[in-house]
Amino acid sequence: MKPVRFFNLFKAENSRMGKLGAEPERGSAAVEFVVLAIPLFLPILIFLGQFSNVSRSEIQARNLVREVVRAYVSSSDGGAAQSNAEAIFHLGQEKLAFTPAEISSMRFSLSCSARPCLSPGERVRGEIFMIPDGTRREVRVSAQEYVSPWQ
Repeated sequence: MKPVRFFNLFKAENSRMGKLGAEPERGSAAVEFVVLAIPLFLPILIFLGQFSNVSRSEIQARNLVREVVRAYVSSSDGGAAQSNAEAIFHLGQEKLAFTPAEISSMRFSLSCSARPCLSPGERVRGEIFMIPDGTRREVRVSAQEYVSPWQ
């Protein structure tokens, strides 16, 4: 019976490639990484792009509804409050760079905790519903303000 010899496979002089004289592969790991990484990372990049688009729309809509409600509660009477809120709503759509499709999908509502709305200390809540460009997801944001008790 012959003794079994184990060779260190990590040393070039003992490896099969070293004995056969074959050149080690150079650069194949980079090629394999690119071939495998692109199909794996592409869906992640698409998801992150959509996520950033929806997040941008939510942040801008939240800023818009906050400003509209502030304009409403800082008005002197109910008629001026409604016209101020509508003016800020339309001006804000333009200034915050909403797309025409996003503007056409927007719905805005104001609600009050009591009537009349501008009674001192009353809560006014505004909501915006919209569908961001390139998505089917409805974004719903709201803000509330209290009418100043010293008004």
